[in-house]
Amino acid sequence: MNPVSVSVVLALLVLALVGMASSWRRRGRRQGGLALPPVPADLGETLLTVSGLLVATTFEGRPLDRVVADGLGFRANATLTVTDRGVLVERAGGAPFLVPAGGGSGTASWALDKGVERDGLTVLAWALVDADGAAVPVESAFRLAPESQAALLAVVHTTDQEAPHADNT
Repeated sequence: MNPVSVSVVLALLVLALVGMASSWRRRGRRQGGLALPPVPADLGETLLTVSGLLVATTFEGRPLDRVVADGLGFRANATLTVTDRGVLVERAGGAPFLVPAGGGSGTASWALDKGVERDGLTVLAWALVDADGAAVPVESAFRLAPESQAALLAVVHTTDQEAPHADNT
């Protein structure tokens, strides 16, 4: 092997890694004013609990724009608990958040860097809060076992229909 070629390849690899790290930090600074909304103390009756993987959270309408605020930029094991107030998401390594009832739900076949079989991801719409207190719509994609996905969507669609001003997708 030519030592010059190896040096060039290593230098390019280091530059690429530095660029990715810099981009991630800039994205974090840009989203620094975003926060998880507080989870209410009383969530009502528990209707269903399932476990899975939080794959990605993106801004609504921008499926390639990952949310990194409050640790949402990383995949995590998650427990989703459907209650009267919505879906409580408790994730490993991060604070819990509530997807309010009536927020919208559906399925997808891909999310950012994760491609799966047709309708293999469960997508829940909700909102972060910006520094001014305004809602910033986002969507979180979860990888659940097929039977868990079917059960979750059935219960969520039922509670969404019962919630005032439900907007199902």
